[in-house]
Amino acid sequence: MTTTINDPTSPSAQILSHTGETEHDAVEDSAADRLGLYRELFERSADAILVIEDGTFIECNQATVDMLRYTSREELLQTHPSQLSPEFQPDGRTSFDKANEMMAIALEKKSHRFERDHMRADGEVFPVEVLLTTIPKGEGLIIHTVWRDITDRKRLQNELQQAHKLEAIGKLAGGIAHDFNNLLVAILGNSELLEMDLEPESPLLEYVGEIQRAGQRAARLVEQLLAYSRKQMLRTMVLDLNEVLTGLSPMLRHLLGEDIVVKMTLCPQTLAVRADSGQLERIVMNLATNARDAMHEGGVLHLETMEIPIQNARRAGDRPLNPGRYAALKVTDAGHGIDERIMNKIFDPFFTTKPHGTGLGLSTVFGIVRQSGGDVKVSSSSQNGTVFTVYLPLTEEAPTPIVQENDSAVGRARPGETVLLVEDEPSIALFVERILSDDGYTVHTAVDGRHALALLEENDFPFDLLLTDVIMPNMGGPELARQLQKRYPDMQVLYASGYTNEALTTRGVLDEGVELIQKPYSAKQLKRKIRELLDAD
Repeated sequence: MTTTINDPTSPSAQILSHTGETEHDAVEDSAADRLGLYRELFERSADAILVIEDGTFIECNQATVDMLRYTSREELLQTHPSQLSPEFQPDGRTSFDKANEMMAIALEKKSHRFERDHMRADGEVFPVEVLLTTIPKGEGLIIHTVWRDITDRKRLQNELQQAHKLEAIGKLAGGIAHDFNNLLVAILGNSELLEMDLEPESPLLEYVGEIQRAGQRAARLVEQLLAYSRKQMLRTMVLDLNEVLTGLSPMLRHLLGEDIVVKMTLCPQTLAVRADSGQLERIVMNLATNARDAMHEGGVLHLETMEIPIQNARRAGDRPLNPGRYAALKVTDAGHGIDERIMNKIFDPFFTTKPHGTGLGLSTVFGIVRQSGGDVKVSSSSQNGTVFTVYLPLTEEAPTPIVQENDSAVGRARPGETVLLVEDEPSIALFVERILSDDGYTVHTAVDGRHALALLEENDFPFDLLLTDVIMPNMGGPELARQLQKRYPDMQVLYASGYTNEALTTRGVLDEGVELIQKPYSAKQLKRKIRELLDAD
């Protein structure tokens, strides 16, 4: 038999009678306990909780004060809900319109969960997951909101999306790089031969120049795709960042024109970084070009370098930088700034606001910096322009002096010098045969490794240099070189390839001491590289 609190013989009733409490008193005490418990849960919640009535904040917990960085609960409750949102949401709609839409859904469904941007007291905009619950109260309505800061979640989502994007573009770039670079060797190489055969006053030179410029633009586009996906070939060396900027100063002034003043503030200490010199220069030139396009009426472009020690992992752009010493390059313009609605897209490949832009300038900067172990941070406003800050790890190694490429004529072949050319692309083989033969070299050509070995079995001729493609059918360059070096230990080996560094690394072609010329190359570049190897022998 079940007893109740109304039963005077029940244990509960006896306890109440002994203590002098009535049933009504017990219920009130229980309600007070529950109210205290609910209040404790309200205050201890890690999520921000706000209560709104008639468009006014009437209550919030301490987590709300902390999340929004107000000095006190009282200060926060005196604000209007509209003050806690930026003007626009990530989808481009106004916060006002978005709020009305979400409220309508919550009224219909009684509760609604969604994501939106909010704003802290110091103006920082951050993403929030919102749970909106509507509770009728008489003729009015109480709105119970729970906010969860999802900044870290969004960062991880963005990093995952970025990784997928890099993978997809990397596959695209890696797939087209080899075929495009082979075609470009033939296009640029044969246009170069045609240019050499034409008389200086020939009207055809203008057309040849257009072919060459178009080919060079195509080569840059492939290189930019590889840079963004971090699959381009990097020939790193230790460089002084200050020295690189100083060397680029005349070119920058020519690029930017008379309306823009270039100001440099360089760190008094040497800033030694390990990077590819050409790619480091490309970072500076791309950022400068971007700044020029933002300063329609001219202004000052300020380039500043400094050393930044990072004791603990600290976020620069989208990810934390490891502890250590970093060189920082700040590029500040006086332009119109970047619209906050597109800020998260500016490093995406093919995204551009320029009528004739490729959308690969900033994405190239992003890819090169990341591949070099650094990161990029950007801040912008319509009043103060835009600041790009590039972080690169410093090294204790001494910088290698920058040697400018000599444009003077390349030395011709010495009597009897012979090259074994192994190339599976007929148009490239014909081009290389022609330029080397014209320079006095004896050239023997094979289409792949097995053909080269068969050629040498039939006629064991001496040769000074093996010029071979890396990846070929039947037998590739590295395997051919290993077999030939047993029989010809004094031969020099020069690899040529249009593949990405990822494909070449697995074949050992990028090991220290291995010589490689990257396609597309010009006749002058190839002849200079061959001459360097043979003269060093």
